[in-house]
Amino acid sequence: MARGFYPMMKMFDPEEIFDNLTRGVSAPFFEEHVAGFGTKLDVYRKDGKIFVEAELPGIDPANVDLHVYSDRLTLSAEKKSETTEGKDDGKSYFRSERRWGKVERVVSFPVEADPDTAEAAFKNGVLTLTVAEKSEDKAHKKVSIKSEA
Repeated sequence: MARGFYPMMKMFDPEEIFDNLTRGVSAPFFEEHVAGFGTKLDVYRKDGKIFVEAELPGIDPANVDLHVYSDRLTLSAEKKSETTEGKDDGKSYFRSERRWGKVERVVSFPVEADPDTAEAAFKNGVLTLTVAEKSEDKAHKKVSIKSEA
């Protein structure tokens, strides 16, 4: 393929189009704060627990901050650059796709959760959070309705 067609083909690359459309977008349907890179996640429930699995490749777990509430999870993480800014390392890049920066996500839980049961693990660049669904309050009172006649 001739070199002159590459920029034209790049214009029609779906991933490139999406990246350009969402760069800097801060709308409710984009839960993450787009600051340099994003994170993909799965949220599901199984056996009375809510699971959140987030891809955080290249991030040190010490740079991840999690807060679990009864209705949501807030996750913030920072991927730090491995190079010193302003340092002339003699590299002449042909392409640079690695991104650095912060990501923030707010994940709404589908049911009420018990924050006291939250546990997190980090393996192979994937953070897994497990939190139990809040059990129904078994203490209740049946109220009889009086009829006024």
